[in-house]
Amino acid sequence: MSDNNLFLKIDKLSKNFPGVKALSDVDFDVKRGEVHALVGENGAGKSTLIKILGGVYRADGGEIFLDGKKVNIINTRQAQANKIAIIYQEFYLIPDLSVAENIFVGREPRILGKTFINWRKMNADAKKIMDRLGIDIDCKKFVSDLSVAERQMVEIAKALSVDARLFIMDEPTASLTEKEVVKLFEIIDELKKQGVSIIYISHRLEEAFKLSDRITVLRDGKKIGTKSTKETDEEEVVSMMVGKIVKEYFAEKKEGAEEKEVVLEVKDYNIADNVYDINFKLHKGEILGFAGVLGSGIHPLLRSIYGISPRTSGEIYFNNEKVQIGGSRDAIELGIGYVTEDRKNEGLLYDMSVLQNLTIIIIRTLTFLKGLFIRPNREKEVFNDMSKALDIKYASLDQRIVYLSGAISKK
Repeated sequence: MSDNNLFLKIDKLSKNFPGVKALSDVDFDVKRGEVHALVGENGAGKSTLIKILGGVYRADGGEIFLDGKKVNIINTRQAQANKIAIIYQEFYLIPDLSVAENIFVGREPRILGKTFINWRKMNADAKKIMDRLGIDIDCKKFVSDLSVAERQMVEIAKALSVDARLFIMDEPTASLTEKEVVKLFEIIDELKKQGVSIIYISHRLEEAFKLSDRITVLRDGKKIGTKSTKETDEEEVVSMMVGKIVKEYFAEKKEGAEEKEVVLEVKDYNIADNVYDINFKLHKGEILGFAGVLGSGIHPLLRSIYGISPRTSGEIYFNNEKVQIGGSRDAIELGIGYVTEDRKNEGLLYDMSVLQNLTIIIIRTLTFLKGLFIRPNREKEVFNDMSKALDIKYASLDQRIVYLSGAISKK
């Protein structure tokens, strides 16, 4: 492949954090008009690489070339000036501003010698972008009033508002409905036709194979290899990701197996958000999936079962006993956990350490003298057990949660 066909070329990129080598001499490139999938397990270095390209982190070594010219990206403004647009896994939106203001923040159209914002033009331009996405969102609406899926679409619209030549998409479909995913794929195809280069990061390999021209695998901060999508398969890519051949993905279900005991049963459940007459059973060792379009009521239902919001009627049985869950503390005491879809605003404390985030929900069980003091050794024991079980990779117990891989922080 000739370098003349490359828009992005990275040579021996390295990045160190205290106690962790996040990237080690990584080579990577993207052709013009190419979708290049970047895959790897949790902590492989994917997020670090794109944050260097986005100007969030500064590399400790290596070189970056755009259109054959060496560039030094030291902040987000320089990344934008180099026509790099990143749709991060975490939302970087301002909740108290409108959709249009978030799309054009720092680039608002002006009138009267740039004294005042041209609100009419900004709202109209924002609507054009949303129409291109096929999404019906009021551009004057505050971002704080949007759903998680709608906020994701605003992030995509913000990237589209910049005349970018390199799009980096970090798990862009994680919060989208099937209809929105189809629309996003159509937009990606159109961007390719316009000669835009795209780095696509996803844990969903079927997406990577459907969209990409090439796939690069990272593992433990190192590049394992790059394959033409047409010349590889999921089995080979998974083996590259984990470092061994994976023969079985799921345990075989045995015929005639007896139905296991019911752990959770919900009867005639109703809540205020137009969710009514819900009945289901969850058996021991079972994964029960809920599916529905945006606004179908799945998230309000689960939040209510966990005690975050009240129900209007209905019953909950846990281990065959009728229970009253009046708040999240009741759910926790029963042994029910809840992983929110919006971990940034509802799930994690980003300015606190990985140790504090993991143990805070059970902190009362780790104290003595009526909760005045924490048993630090016991807290570390609990953390070590859980971090091993969940394969959490971290530099130290004091590492702030914001510096973890986005995939790891989901756990």
